[in-house]
Amino acid sequence: MKPLSIFNYGRNNKKKLVSSVIAVTVAVVFLYVINTFVKSMTISMHRLNISCYEKQSRINAFDKENPIPEEFIKSVKENSAVDKVIPYTSSGIKYSIPGSVTSGEIIALRSQDTDYFLSRQGINLTEGRLPEEGKMEVAIDSLVAKNKKLKLGDSIGSSVNKFDEINGEYKVVGILEGDNMLSIAAANNTTFPDYKDEARITTRRLIVFPAAGKLDEVNKVLEALPEDKVTVRTRSLMQEEFDRMAGVVKILDIVCILAIVLMVITVGSSKYVQYFNRKEELGILSAIGYSKRKLLGISAAEVFAVNTASYLIGLALALGLSALIKNSFEAMGAEGVVFDLKALIISLYLPLFTTLFTVIPVNLMINKLDPINMVESN
Repeated sequence: MKPLSIFNYGRNNKKKLVSSVIAVTVAVVFLYVINTFVKSMTISMHRLNISCYEKQSRINAFDKENPIPEEFIKSVKENSAVDKVIPYTSSGIKYSIPGSVTSGEIIALRSQDTDYFLSRQGINLTEGRLPEEGKMEVAIDSLVAKNKKLKLGDSIGSSVNKFDEINGEYKVVGILEGDNMLSIAAANNTTFPDYKDEARITTRRLIVFPAAGKLDEVNKVLEALPEDKVTVRTRSLMQEEFDRMAGVVKILDIVCILAIVLMVITVGSSKYVQYFNRKEELGILSAIGYSKRKLLGISAAEVFAVNTASYLIGLALALGLSALIKNSFEAMGAEGVVFDLKALIISLYLPLFTTLFTVIPVNLMINKLDPINMVESN
């Protein structure tokens, strides 16, 4: 009988070896790809909804009947940490990627505030022109335009697509590009009622731009305002809301844990059965001088080698699939991920735990071997 070897057993039992490799490989691919898919979806939604608050904060009226108190507006405007406060209104355009359907924000601004807003947000006009005040025109973020397959001259709005949140029909006159995904609309009687009434519009919705390096200070001032009087949006508050809404990440963690437990039990049991069927081989090796520690070491090395090879094959396939997913997301005007540390670690748990939970019962089996009886029986 050939000695127990990580090479010889695999060569002589190719079907069993292949089945072991496939089981671990498929599990690694599943765990890695599902994590990179969700990460791609999450970072895309974060850029769409949260990234703009890295450069601004907002203060809105609590409801239509209760405008922003004048003393609040005055205290904010006179604060030395505040650079400028501009009025705005907000609507949306449908934005959908695999796993999520939401809206890209469209900010309606007066012409006198548009250039300042774009400059502070780091947004550049790459095609066309900016919307003209009083007209039904918009400039769309390039990624949102890609998602909606829009080009200059196309139309958007609820009259064109019932899922768009901006009422009416608007002509796309410009394409924007920046760190966030904000689009802008011209202030008119539909997007920005009473936009010519300075006193009225400054009591409804305001974007607060901080002085250089003063964002945190401004946010502290706004977050201290009474919650029953105004609605405040700051970087930290929006991040907290985003984390609460991103329940899919928590569900994913549960799915990964269940998948790991299930695969460890399945693959570990299968490997244990293989070693149980090799009791005679183990017993004879023990009888000719192999110590139980040596037998356990060889068994552990065999399991580790097979799992390592399976993991590397699975990781290579997972990276390839993640690259395809990344390309798919980017084609839709979103962001994709190929390499992710969390996905790498989670997928690594499977071969490690499978090795551990195979070696432990094999060790117990080896300790119970009676090589003399086995040889006599043989």
